[in-house]
Amino acid sequence: MSRLMLRFGERFLSGETEVEWLVQSEDRNTASHGRVAAEGLAEAVAAHAPWAGDPARVVVFVAAADVLLLCARVPGRSAAQIRQAAPYAVEEFLAEDIDAMHVACGAIARGAPVECLVAPRTAMAAWLEVLAGAGVAAGFMTSDAMAVEVADDAVSVLYDGEAALVRARGHAAAVDRANLPGVLDALRASFDEASPPMLRQAGGEMTAIELSQAGFAPEQAEAVHGGPPLAYLAAVFDQGAAANLLQGEFAPRRQTSASWAAWRSVAASAGAVALLALAAQAGQGAWANRQADAMRAQAADLFRAIYDVQRVPGNPATRMRFRLGQVPEGASGFHRLLGNLGIVLQELPGRYDLMSLTYSERGGLGAQVLVSDYDALERLQAALVARGIALEVAAAEQFEQRVRARLRIGG
Repeated sequence: MSRLMLRFGERFLSGETEVEWLVQSEDRNTASHGRVAAEGLAEAVAAHAPWAGDPARVVVFVAAADVLLLCARVPGRSAAQIRQAAPYAVEEFLAEDIDAMHVACGAIARGAPVECLVAPRTAMAAWLEVLAGAGVAAGFMTSDAMAVEVADDAVSVLYDGEAALVRARGHAAAVDRANLPGVLDALRASFDEASPPMLRQAGGEMTAIELSQAGFAPEQAEAVHGGPPLAYLAAVFDQGAAANLLQGEFAPRRQTSASWAAWRSVAASAGAVALLALAAQAGQGAWANRQADAMRAQAADLFRAIYDVQRVPGNPATRMRFRLGQVPEGASGFHRLLGNLGIVLQELPGRYDLMSLTYSERGGLGAQVLVSDYDALERLQAALVARGIALEVAAAEQFEQRVRARLRIGG
């Protein structure tokens, strides 16, 4: 079965209008490939993929810069409960209001961390609007970084101009080429030292100096694929290893049968009449109150089902966040540590470059920075201590007439 692959670029949401498309044949080879303005997508689809109204045959990749991947332990006795509880589990890692974000879960296994993709609802609406205007019904949408080949013993990189897509178990992101060695070094350090990972590169290769900076020996790097980035993504994409953004309210609609299509206009008219009658009977304020009560009741029911209790004291959403281990105000959570680090770096004199960040509840915030000299590290430490934040310099070395340091930051 042939498939249509579409890719929205990183600048699409900020004004770029082009969409990249590729038709993949049944043997997973590229049948046709091109790039077209959004308003011309319908014509390209009609010419090369007239069957694009079938969701099972359409895959859409969106820019990793517009989608956040988070791994979280989410409580629940069933997959449905885990999906309901996922927003509570990832909320503390987001700067935006969770109500403005769409959270989609990857493969769910009870007791194991869940990979969650988080994207703004406005972005989801913008992508789907373009697809609908072209007569395309997508069945799978994911971050382009999650489409990169993934393996337990490797870190994969797809070079795409001045950026690179990086994929490893539990990690998927777009990285500027200049920051790639630092990011790969941090990822490599997360593997078991006894079994160092391979570096698999597609669409380009790192120089010997960059490999050294990333902590990889030349024999640990290999080239795996050539051709344009979308051709690579189409060839290696594994739906089982990626989370589908098209869940919940954005799930693809089932194709309607011919008999239902005949009755659609009648049903739509009846629904419109019923909706007008309902609107006439209740004001907007009363409706909002009922919605709030219903959502609170749903949250309480979910809390009881997950934790096997009958009484839910206080706000069920707050209790859920507490059970999930989200720290109270004043403790050393991700936002507090990152916020203080950002303020200190901005206020201190001299040049500071933040190369990479990691975070875990047990280890706190990890950061790799470039500073002017060793005295700058001492000033950074003193400034954080003054704010009640502990800083440990795990490693520091001379790097291109500056000092590169790996820091552990905790309260």
